[in-house]
Amino acid sequence: MTSRMSRIAMAVAMVAALAIGAMGQTEVSQKVTFLVDGKIGSETVKKGSYKISWTDAETGTVEIKVGGKVLAIPFSKKVNEMESDNDRVTYTQMPDGSRAVATISPRGKNFTLVLDTASTTVANKK
Repeated sequence: MTSRMSRIAMAVAMVAALAIGAMGQTEVSQKVTFLVDGKIGSETVKKGSYKISWTDAETGTVEIKVGGKVLAIPFSKKVNEMESDNDRVTYTQMPDGSRAVATISPRGKNFTLVLDTASTTVANKK
């Protein structure tokens, strides 16, 4: 009987810990300007300003609203010594001559979101 009670207590503690961890993460949104066209997964992001949203965590998913779609891209956060005074987006050159978005450093933040564009998912905007 005590073994069963211990398992129930442990399960309740795990659920509580997960809930507290989820509450500690906040979603942040900001407009970011892309100066040139670039691909994210199979989608092209044309130059312009886009609203991006990400979870304030070391890893997570950044969402970019592009037309009628939302691109969800896994990221890892790299801390920078100073805040970025401008939006900074870096690209990698693809074999076909196109550019793929590699990182995003939002203006006023002291980090860079390093994107894993191979794992991008696309959803229709709600």
